Amino acid sequence: MNHAFVDASWQEQPDGRGLGGWGLVLLTPGKLPARHQGQLDAPDNNAAELRAVLEAVRAAPAGEALTVHTDNQTVIACVARGRGPFLLSELTQEVQAEAGQRGVALRAVYAPRTRRHMLTAHDLANDARKGSTTPGQLLPHADVLIEQRPALPEARVSLRRSGERVSALVPLDPLSETPPSAQALLAAVTLAQPGERLLVRRASKIAQALWQRPERALLPAAHARLAQARAQAEASGVEVEFL
Repeated sequence: MNHAFVDASWQEQPDGRGLGGWGLVLLTPGKLPARHQGQLDAPDNNAAELRAVLEAVRAAPAGEALTVHTDNQTVIACVARGRGPFLLSELTQEVQAEAGQRGVALRAVYAPRTRRHMLTAHDLANDARKGSTTPGQLLPHADVLIEQRPALPEARVSLRRSGERVSALVPLDPLSETPPSAQALLAAVTLAQPGERLLVRRASKIAQALWQRPERALLPAAHARLAQARAQAEASGVEVEFL
C-alpha cells in the first residue's frame, strides 16, 4: 500500500486573489520518502489542500492503491464520497478522473497534523506559498535508524538511500567520555556521503542535544570529539535532521 501525507497553506493577497502552497510526502514500499511541493493561485485553503491530493495521485505509482492522509475533513468528503462545496466540484472531478486514468484506487483518511510526515507536508506547503524551497529538499538524503539497548555493548545502525542499504553493528565503549548514544550517532554520521542529508530516527535526546551543541558535553574529550565530527560533517556538506 502506498501512502501520501498532504497539507496546504493559503493566504489572501492585497489584490484580493488567493495564493496557496501545497506539500506532500509520498511513501512507497522499498523506497525513500518522496517530498513534493508547489505554489498555486487558489480561491481558498480547501482548494489548495485538494490540489495536494491531485499531485499525490500524479506522483504515486500507477495501477496501485493509494491512501491519502489529511487533517482536512472537506478534502476527505470530496475524495472519499465525491461530495463537497460547489467551489471544489471541478477539482474533485479532476482528482477522480486522474485516479481513474492511472488506475489508482484512492481513499482518504484523517491524520492529525502532529504526525511526523504531516508536519513535513505542512512545512513544504508553507515554504511553497512563500515562494521558497524547503531547506534540504534539493539535497540527496538517506534514512538512518539507530537501535540501541541499554544492556548491550553495541548499537545497530541502519542506513537506506536510493539504491543502497547499509546495516552495521557499532561497538560502544563504556569507558569512553562520550555517552554511548552519542557514540552510536557519530557512527551513523560517518556513513553519510558528501552533500547528503541524514534523516535520523531513534537517536536519544542526549545524543541530539550533544550533536546540536557539543559544548554541552561535560567532559573535554567528548566535547572535542563531537565538535570535530560536526565540523567534518559541515565541511562535507552533510546535514543531520532528527525525526
